[in-house]
Amino acid sequence: MDNLSEVKRPGPHKVRKYAIAAVISAGVFVLFMMLWYYVPAAGSNEAAYCARCHAMTPEYLTWQQSSHAQFQCKDCHRESGMQNFLSYQGRIIGNIFYPGARDTGKNGDAGSESGMAAVPDSACLGCHSENRSYSPSSDTVVPHEKHRKAGVRCATCHAGVAHGRIVERGMTDKVSPDEWNQALAKEQMDFKYTTPRMAVCLDCHGKRQVTEKCSVCHSQQIVPASHKSGGFERDHGRMAQDDFKPCNLCHSYSLTKPVDLLELNVRDYIKTNSFCFNCHLQKPSTHKDENFGKIHAELTKTRGIENCFGCHDLNENKNPQERGPVNKVYCNSCHWFE
Repeated sequence: MDNLSEVKRPGPHKVRKYAIAAVISAGVFVLFMMLWYYVPAAGSNEAAYCARCHAMTPEYLTWQQSSHAQFQCKDCHRESGMQNFLSYQGRIIGNIFYPGARDTGKNGDAGSESGMAAVPDSACLGCHSENRSYSPSSDTVVPHEKHRKAGVRCATCHAGVAHGRIVERGMTDKVSPDEWNQALAKEQMDFKYTTPRMAVCLDCHGKRQVTEKCSVCHSQQIVPASHKSGGFERDHGRMAQDDFKPCNLCHSYSLTKPVDLLELNVRDYIKTNSFCFNCHLQKPSTHKDENFGKIHAELTKTRGIENCFGCHDLNENKNPQERGPVNKVYCNSCHWFE
């Protein structure tokens, strides 16, 4: 007891200091919580709140020109639930203190998995039904329910619906926020930028080994007379060797990169067109013959060696960016052609 009585107690002036420090700390904490929660909550329900950020001007203006202009940013970019709400508020605060960190991603607008740009399927299904099969804006037949069951996200196809894929297309890098206006935004929200792209459809179908026949996705078809002949699938390669440029009139949508048709040969063209190479990467019936190793020389004579180059390279190209989507089997792994 004597020892306890000898313990020194802080003087009144120290107690006052501690009390002041505690009050200040509590005030800072309350202020922080207000900034982190109340201030964003009070304004972030409106799209105009996002537009306060200088770097978000392109997204705000394109949203105003979109078919979803009646909805607010939070309706698509914020999932339900307290955890998602707090995460959303945290990102908004981050944009307040560091507006240069625009959370839009690089893989497309709605389709990006990065931060604010990620739009969950639940946001879409809050208004749209997955039972829809036909599109009122075109002849496209899309069984949404099948795509959902296959794990295809809404934003995979509809990435441009609210912002015209301006990030993916590099428009936010080419044009500074100060230069954006309603006229430019309207131009960037053209139908060709907002509608699902056929190249995405074909690329996905090719990778999943799903049919790419036009009739599967289109209720109306305009097919050239040459395509209706019984031997077209077998002979179209020779026709393309004579002149492949007419092919590009319909199949330009599936090009993986811009090309100069005047400087390109058919061999290189089909390796830059997903419609072509997704089919060509599948082994043809002639290759399934158990005697193919013996008869393939005769096939090159009757059908032309150029047909081989539709899938195979002459020599091994170890640079994947230059090699493109070609078969790993190359001619000079067995031969010595120059």
